[in-house]
Amino acid sequence: MPATTTLYKKAVEVSEEYLGPAGERFIRRQISTHIGIEPEELGGRDLPKLVNWASLAFALLTDNSHEVKGFTRDMLSISSSRK
Repeated sequence: MPATTTLYKKAVEVSEEYLGPAGERFIRRQISTHIGIEPEELGGRDLPKLVNWASLAFALLTDNSHEVKGFTRDMLSISSSRK
């Protein structure tokens, strides 16, 4: 990913890997509802809260614990890949 890729775009990319085209709407809703900001304003300090809420919401969509763990791991990797 280029260094100019926003945290929001990275979160969308992860989400789309698991949810397909619904991934962007899913992440946008988590950010606006639970963090209370515009998705494009997502910052590093917001990531832990986003990961918690998105992982919880994702777990409600599937019974596959391996998918939930993978989704959570990939969402956590966003913070370690920040530039």
